Amino acid sequence: MKILRQVIKQYHIPILIVLTCKILILFLIAKLSASIVPNSRALHLNVWELWNVWDAPHYISVASSGYQKIGDEANFIILLPFFPLLIYIFKFIFQTSFLISGYLVSFVSSVLLAIMLYKLVLLDYSKKTAILAVLVLFLFPTSFFLHIPYTEAVFMLVSVVAFYFARKRRYFLSFLFVSLAASTKIAGLALIPAIFAEIFFSDRQNFNKRNITIGLLISLSGFLFYLFLNYFLWGDFFYFTIIQKQHWFETFAPFGQGLITVFKSLSWRTGLEMIMLGYGQIVAFFLALILSLYVLIKVRISYGIFSIIVLWVSYSMSFWICMPRYILSIFPMFIGIALLSENILFKYSWIYLSTILLLILSLIFLQYGPVL
Repeated sequence: MKILRQVIKQYHIPILIVLTCKILILFLIAKLSASIVPNSRALHLNVWELWNVWDAPHYISVASSGYQKIGDEANFIILLPFFPLLIYIFKFIFQTSFLISGYLVSFVSSVLLAIMLYKLVLLDYSKKTAILAVLVLFLFPTSFFLHIPYTEAVFMLVSVVAFYFARKRRYFLSFLFVSLAASTKIAGLALIPAIFAEIFFSDRQNFNKRNITIGLLISLSGFLFYLFLNYFLWGDFFYFTIIQKQHWFETFAPFGQGLITVFKSLSWRTGLEMIMLGYGQIVAFFLALILSLYVLIKVRISYGIFSIIVLWVSYSMSFWICMPRYILSIFPMFIGIALLSENILFKYSWIYLSTILLLILSLIFLQYGPVL
């Protein structure tokens, strides 16, 4: 308890930010939905069931029943194992339902993420900038994913921690967290070249064959475990790509193909679908691209490499969906936004617009989840 009190005292501002956002998003937006949205789902469901939509029940299913070979649950092999494993562990520790355990995992991860992002930014910038980075992250239009049973909070936490340990030159721990990231999202593999770039540019004497080999073996271990899981269940290391193509109609494609497809879709999409699956995907792409390039040039090369590769992995799909959610994982963007917020007009304009969009997208997600 003494350690906990010390942590709260030292990091009370980032903790306060995340807890305030969590309460406002999970509970007040649910109340608002019940009040203003016609036929709102919030009228019939408690807050935990209300946010348990889209991918969340799939992760809960894997946590409770494991990967299955029959039925619709067989398609969940595309979900990487670390997040469901954490849900299972929390279920065992706290003796609660798998659903509540999913929320607990995201709760703990989001609080730790706020603390670790704050600490990472403090390595280079002022306390004011570190606080701003945390604030703009948790006010980002799709930041509600950090509070519900989705992978975003866990993935961002282990990614930030991997960089933090790399900056502190504790490379074994850094590569260990890279492994956890790569067993949470495929985009976690982007950490490998980024961490190697960090070592190359800041600690070149340790950039040698031995450390590169060890780093690769540790970093890839989590994703290799996932590939062997595919092979054990289906006899194919890359079976998840087959399911992704057959069930979700997604394949890896040349970088610009998805963008062209989205532009073409504007000619036949209408209403909310046009806004979210058309313009929303395009705006998210160009926002992330501009901020990633800014990070590469103005913030730190290793952060920029990570940002650009995550962007490339996310957008090298034949069919674009969920991109506003996927770019949330590019945590260096929020350091860039915090630095740009030294301009007062930019800061208040960004915070105002981001908060309004967070409110709108949260309401849309609660009612029409898949359009995001």
